[in-house]
Amino acid sequence: MYKPTPLLSYFWGLFSGLIVSAFLFNSLTQTEVETEHTEPKAEQTDTTASSTPAADTPVLTLAARAELLLKYYTIRDGAEETNLAPLLQKNGHLEIFRQMLQQSSADVSDLIQSTQSFTAAQFYASLVRIKQRDEEQQAKAQLELLKPAQAPAPLQTQ
Repeated sequence: MYKPTPLLSYFWGLFSGLIVSAFLFNSLTQTEVETEHTEPKAEQTDTTASSTPAADTPVLTLAARAELLLKYYTIRDGAEETNLAPLLQKNGHLEIFRQMLQQSSADVSDLIQSTQSFTAAQFYASLVRIKQRDEEQQAKAQLELLKPAQAPAPLQTQ
């Protein structure tokens, strides 16, 4: 019976490993090439989608929009009294804030009288109010869905 030598076993394992690694490398590079070929198609659809009205853009709740603005415009110590309206105008976020003020049922008239000038502290406080009011309304709506349906009162015969 044939008994392999240790050197032959070593080369057999080495070549087997090389063949398997070459196969795996080839399969991985093929999937990367396929994804590279599909990405330009996705980019082409994105450019056509961006030229149409924003129908595919996600609609954010008032609370989510307020949270985004709160994260973007973090108030630093000593900057509470700076007028934030010009910065919002420059970044294109003033229109978003105006829409939020119109859509929200939160009363921020004591904080902001007009969107022409307001301090960073007033802006932050109004965003917190809008966010809290929207979250409160969402919670009420969800609680209404969770309420058990009221069973009709049993009819009593006399």
